[in-house]
Amino acid sequence: MVEYEARFSKPYYNKFGEKIYLDQMTMAELLERVKKNDIILVPCGSTESHGLGQATGEDTIIGSYIAERIAFETGITVAPPIFYGSHPSHHYGMPGTIPVKKEAYIDYVTSVVKWLSNAGFKKIILFNSHGQEYVLPIVKDKAIIEEGVKALILVTSWWAWVRDILRQGTELKPGLVLETPFIHADELEASVLWYVAPKLVDPAKLKESDAEKMVGVIPDKWADKAGNVYGRPFGWYDISAYMEIHYYPKGSVGFPSKASREKGEVVVETAIQRITEFIEWLHKTYPPGVVPQVWPNPGDFKY
Repeated sequence: MVEYEARFSKPYYNKFGEKIYLDQMTMAELLERVKKNDIILVPCGSTESHGLGQATGEDTIIGSYIAERIAFETGITVAPPIFYGSHPSHHYGMPGTIPVKKEAYIDYVTSVVKWLSNAGFKKIILFNSHGQEYVLPIVKDKAIIEEGVKALILVTSWWAWVRDILRQGTELKPGLVLETPFIHADELEASVLWYVAPKLVDPAKLKESDAEKMVGVIPDKWADKAGNVYGRPFGWYDISAYMEIHYYPKGSVGFPSKASREKGEVVVETAIQRITEFIEWLHKTYPPGVVPQVWPNPGDFKY
């Protein structure tokens, strides 16, 4: 008989010896968990091209890693990741990119939120790690207004917690500088994946994946980059951008050859520290079963 441990067969535990992932819990374990901690992170990733040297599941891998590390420290639960995502128009057509229509995606994630609430999770955090942060807030409002969900629903992305260190020229630590802007499958993103999943990066291919040149429909003076880290008038998702399949056929919008595990380590560990601080505040301020009323009462609307 072949001894083989499949991808989803291995249980993951927090530092308290309890399971991290919802899908690995029995119902008995689930019922006990929500009594102690009713916060859940839902990693919202994607399956898409990330260049010649980075795994197509990069977004999901990064988001899940950060979520697991936070859960390990705090005792919160992590939902099974959402492996496919919504995409802006310029992503379409790249090999390995699997876009889901935004309407279908919104409905799907709304259903996930609704039934997580039914299971007893009353603080639900949609934890985004893909360029779809403009879609997910719709889920929050749809769940509350159209589906009647009575839970605190929060939407965030991992990079939102470290915007201050993601700008070009930032010295992450002495002698370690981000040389290029954060965009896609580039120096920053390759560094992060290299840190969290080194076996899923092919360093020899990173240089081959570098963009020939960077192009933009609108000058950088007005157009932001990934994560909207510069606060410019047009967010990255507000512009009909040049198609990657035409201008970045190797899949990297940037220069992953400049990546390093050390850069990824600083970014990831800073994000984990900051998000963990927030989770601890959330659990203390709204203990299990205590939820701020963020939903309407029957009869509130007069239409």
